[in-house]
Amino acid sequence: MSDSYDSEAVALSDGMLRREAGRLLIEDVPVDVLVERYSAPLFVISESALRRRARRIRAAFERVWRHGEVHVLPAVKANPVVAVQRVLAQEGLGADLVGAGELEVAVRAGIDPALISLNGTAKDYATIERAVALGARVTVDDVREIELAVMAARATGRQADLRVRLRPHFETDARMQAFGVPINDIYGTYKSGLPHDDLAAAGQALSAPELRVSGAMMHMGRYTTDLSVIGGYAGRFGELIAEVSQLWDGWTPRTIDVGGGFAPQVDGFGRADPDFVPPDPTPIERYAEVVCENLAEGLARGGVDPRGRVLEVEPGRALFGPCGIHVATLLNVKRQTRPFPFTWYETDTSQLFLSEIPDEAARPPVIPVHLPGAGGLAEVRVVGRSCMSDVLARTAALPVMRPGDLLAFCFTGAYNDANASNLNLLPRPATVLVNGDQAHLVRRAENIGDLLARDTLPDHLRHPIAGAAR
Repeated sequence: MSDSYDSEAVALSDGMLRREAGRLLIEDVPVDVLVERYSAPLFVISESALRRRARRIRAAFERVWRHGEVHVLPAVKANPVVAVQRVLAQEGLGADLVGAGELEVAVRAGIDPALISLNGTAKDYATIERAVALGARVTVDDVREIELAVMAARATGRQADLRVRLRPHFETDARMQAFGVPINDIYGTYKSGLPHDDLAAAGQALSAPELRVSGAMMHMGRYTTDLSVIGGYAGRFGELIAEVSQLWDGWTPRTIDVGGGFAPQVDGFGRADPDFVPPDPTPIERYAEVVCENLAEGLARGGVDPRGRVLEVEPGRALFGPCGIHVATLLNVKRQTRPFPFTWYETDTSQLFLSEIPDEAARPPVIPVHLPGAGGLAEVRVVGRSCMSDVLARTAALPVMRPGDLLAFCFTGAYNDANASNLNLLPRPATVLVNGDQAHLVRRAENIGDLLARDTLPDHLRHPIAGAAR
């Protein structure tokens, strides 16, 4: 596998991709067989790769957080397919989720309610009550939600288990890579978390007997790969927990959740500048060291003993991303010679299904499912079929291909399926879970009927129109 697109994809795929006689396989299943069976476009997730990454992330934090247990609570939003979440439930992982829909995914997947965190802003009462009834934790984002949790506890007859989401501020001049926006501005204006002004009032409200306040949470986001900034925020989080402890008469959290923020190997966020070259990825083991060491030091500086604290971490993109590919069919090759030479590879997929790919300089590689027997590489633009610009690869070095050939977009296991939309009424693709030589349809493709099922005509519009299309 000497071609650059092959070597790069394999390096990113966590061992799930390989070639036999030029034919691309995911685990032990040829990708073209999946398309024959389930059609394209198609999302494919490697179960084995997902389990390996889940274990690696947990082991990375367990190795350095020597003060207590480690729980991994991946973001359901990154991949809300029930079967995918079931795999993580079998691995003993929990779920960080937002809203009634994601909560239902966790329930159907069989995730331990004690490892579920209902997160997000502006929670409604019904969803809070459902979480409390299940025994899941509610991560409080506003004082108003504390009142709703008390109501839910009374209605369900069980004490509500709450965590508080904090907003640590770390003095830094760092900016979001490529975009140049000051990171402090991003954190300062981001909506989630209890405002500092409300901490005292929150402490009073949380003293209600219907409540048990067991944890504290933050979320750093993947705005930088600078470990000094990441460590600084982790340390400041520890100090802020200590400050809240003093404000709340010595309360300390049993669980401390550092959220997410680990940037995986290929991450297009914040790289709109085509001249920006992403730095070499930091291994998750090093990221865990920096976060855990600085968090423990921050707690200690504030007089809070880290011993006995359960550490929680919310990987999403870094967990799911490398475990998936998206397969598309080349429908047409279009070329021009004037005003300048250019070639388009037109596919049956769309940026509507691959929201993590378009308009970014740091894209995951797109590779042919079958390597040609001979011929060199051509510089092409890979595009989708929607009416938008729909650029999937602005400049890709690919072999000369013909309509009917297949392309695989690597590193697409996170957020792409979750964010897929229906502009032009394009039905969203199916998702297949591969395990060894077995493949299972875990989310069927949409059809036109699905897309129009919500539409109705009022009576005054039901009269036939002469000459109307049938």
